[in-house]
Amino acid sequence: MADPHIKCELDILDKLTVILYRSAFTLAAIIMAVIGTETHTATPFLVIVALLASTTVHIYDKRFRWLIQGAGLFAAIWLISGLWQPLALGAALFVFSALSIKEYFCFRVKILLLTPLILAAFWFCFVFNVMHVAIGFAMVGAALLAFAAFSKWRMPLHFDIGDKSRYQV
Repeated sequence: MADPHIKCELDILDKLTVILYRSAFTLAAIIMAVIGTETHTATPFLVIVALLASTTVHIYDKRFRWLIQGAGLFAAIWLISGLWQPLALGAALFVFSALSIKEYFCFRVKILLLTPLILAAFWFCFVFNVMHVAIGFAMVGAALLAFAAFSKWRMPLHFDIGDKSRYQV
């Protein structure tokens, strides 16, 4: 994962991926704010944003990077397949849960550790049709993702990259 104390030279692709990654968090927060009431309509957008975030994340360890990217790709493929849409939603929520944990380990923003619990609670309430509670969890999830996005946008771009020589291929 990135090290904020190392400032490497960023090329245009580095800058673009960091901006796209941070934008994905911002869009995810907006989508989570409406997904409780418009789940069927908002799910494809959350899946797209999860795929964007998972393909632009900077993580040194390829096992974790591939796990997150695999979940984003699975969400997109499952959504396209037209099978049970909540599974695609769950995979997209897993992406943002994993990325929130990644952000916690990188930058020690403790509140982000709640994100996986809140997003999982939203998903279970949605699947079991407890929509009033699901909407509440969606709002809290939106606030947590918005906090993550706000925290990320306040940081210099090089914080997301760290030491380029440590990335596993």
